[in-house]
Amino acid sequence: MKDDLNLLAARLSDELSKYIYFLLAASGAAIAYALEQVEGKVLSKELVLVILALFAWCGSFYFGVRHLHLNRQRMIENANALLEEETFQEMQKRLFPIIERMEKASHKQYVLFVIGVFLYISWRVVVLFKT
Repeated sequence: MKDDLNLLAARLSDELSKYIYFLLAASGAAIAYALEQVEGKVLSKELVLVILALFAWCGSFYFGVRHLHLNRQRMIENANALLEEETFQEMQKRLFPIIERMEKASHKQYVLFVIGVFLYISWRVVVLFKT
């Protein structure tokens, strides 16, 4: 039973890491593409939406990196708990604050990415109707 739980935890951690890396790559690509789209344009009201999208994607990227940093910290704390032969309850108490911050960072990464997409699409619609 314990081996099954460890295998499940490892799979969940692997899937979450892939998800975080995907959003990091998507945010990075979105930032690069949006910057390419506004290159050479004069700062105007029309660019406000794309600038806000860029800020949202930068925030998404930050929180993705923050999640990965916290995951590394969780792994170190987990190893320390195992070395100190803590009980499961003690280990949970030690790891809970880190896991809670990881979940918040992951959620913020996702929300900011989606906000950036919405703002960018809104900008493209505004530009389309202006021409």
